[in-house]
Amino acid sequence: MRTRRMAALAIGGLLLAACGGDDDGAGGAQGQAADAAMVAAAQEGFTLDESCVNDIAAQLSDEDAQAIVDAGPDGDADISAEGEALSLELLSCVDSSALVDQFIEGMSESGEDFDEACVRERLEDFDIAELVAEGGEAPPTDLVQAMIECIDLGG
Repeated sequence: MRTRRMAALAIGGLLLAACGGDDDGAGGAQGQAADAAMVAAAQEGFTLDESCVNDIAAQLSDEDAQAIVDAGPDGDADISAEGEALSLELLSCVDSSALVDQFIEGMSESGEDFDEACVRERLEDFDIAELVAEGGEAPPTDLVQAMIECIDLGG
């Protein structure tokens, strides 16, 4: 459904940044990986909370951090399941209002006719970062139901 696609569009750039890095801020591979995450997210229009990124990166194994550094901010690092889980935690480092803005932008780009104020109000009840991190083929039913009232179905 389009709603899921819009959420994916809204967060896609951030997920690329998540694959590009995390950091403990102290240096070494973790520090370089965190820097890459910050840069990649900024290129996608997101600002990550540096302290949050540092806290997450501090949990990376040396191997995962080095794989992220080797892949670069635009690469696809081959990291462990633990590293993947940590990279998804980077979504929590983005201001929720920025995620909602990206969600709205995705809806606009899809050509949907919708009431932006309604969408913003409905999204207040959802953690967009959590929804994206959970993945899945279809959006949660409760999200679809909440958005239905905001979309002009042409009837």
